[in-house]
Amino acid sequence: MKLFAAILMLLLCAPALASDEESGVEATTAITLPVDCVTIYPDGLMAVKRTGSLDVTEGVHKFVINVPEKAEQSSVLLSVSNATSERVVYDANPVYTLNISAPGSQSFDLSYLMYDAADWTAAYDLHLLNDSVLVKANAVLSNRGGEDLKNVRLKLVAGLPMGAQPYLAKAAPQINQRYAEASPMAAVMDNAMEGAPASGELETLYIFELDGRKDLVMDKKIGFPLFEEESPLVRIYTWDASSQAEGPAKEEIRANNTLTSPWPSGKALLYRNDEYVSTIEMPYTPAGTNASLVVGPSADLKVERKLFDYNKTENIREIGTGARNHTVKETTETWTYYLKIKSNLDRAASLEVTDTVPQEAVIVSVKPKPAESTATSLKWKLQLMPRQKTAINYTYQVTTTESLDSAY
Repeated sequence: MKLFAAILMLLLCAPALASDEESGVEATTAITLPVDCVTIYPDGLMAVKRTGSLDVTEGVHKFVINVPEKAEQSSVLLSVSNATSERVVYDANPVYTLNISAPGSQSFDLSYLMYDAADWTAAYDLHLLNDSVLVKANAVLSNRGGEDLKNVRLKLVAGLPMGAQPYLAKAAPQINQRYAEASPMAAVMDNAMEGAPASGELETLYIFELDGRKDLVMDKKIGFPLFEEESPLVRIYTWDASSQAEGPAKEEIRANNTLTSPWPSGKALLYRNDEYVSTIEMPYTPAGTNASLVVGPSADLKVERKLFDYNKTENIREIGTGARNHTVKETTETWTYYLKIKSNLDRAASLEVTDTVPQEAVIVSVKPKPAESTATSLKWKLQLMPRQKTAINYTYQVTTTESLDSAY
């Protein structure tokens, strides 16, 4: 399908093309192609594809391709059906000398990169239900590319890792070389511009393709619906006893992403019973994984960590090492902690409790048994009944040795 803007400009030059062909002189034609597709990356990179068509006679023609000032000149790539490019000169606008092998309608496809030309973020409304959370996501974006974009296909890339930054610098020459040297970033750019696939997994990236065509006014933020999902959740309470001896415990929800696409990171407004609760950060959540979201401190669980007992013993010992003995003082310190928990909930609840111990500590006793333990931490996963009171008790020892021999 011919695009009106391209046809109008090109047809104005058609008589010159025909007369110059007859005289054997190359005609220079200025072309401004309308924007067909825009792909926006989270770091400000914009990939643009313009397309149009023109009836062109067979032979050699010269075209000046109009591109925005912000376009990276080395990334500009023009593809014309039934034509070979003999020369490309980069100046304010690239100049192409094309040898048209078959007369008739020719397709002109132009692509290029623009740095710091746009940005987008995900903005969420999260509505807590009994056993699920309604996740409503919008894409909020701004266009800084130097022109209004009208009736364009819009693609948004999520999950761009910081480690991919070096590839961006290489993307422009790779595009100009028609991706002769493959790389993850070049493959992403190829798919983003050409639209195959329209959306899906690309290495560690994901491309959202929005429905329909959109208008992007310069220097104005605009939001578009991204997705909506009712996600199953698990409610968890967490308490770090070492840093918050008197609480509070925190209420946390772990929502499962059942979509085939990731949840991009972004700000989220949290609602309970349609009442605003707080603003939280939504972490980047791949498909099929859980997002851990802290709702806030909970008044429904009363928690307290107390030092129940402490004692210290010293023992002088002789240690034989060959020809002589050494006198050492062995000091053993014993700590016993008591972690009190009281639920004021009228329903069952899951509580995860963590506490830290010195790296050199030896656990003497612990009840109940922790679900996880490391050299410096203990973690319990408790299932609390409604209105239940319970406690965690543990004891550890630290033994140090000091030499009592006089220096000689």
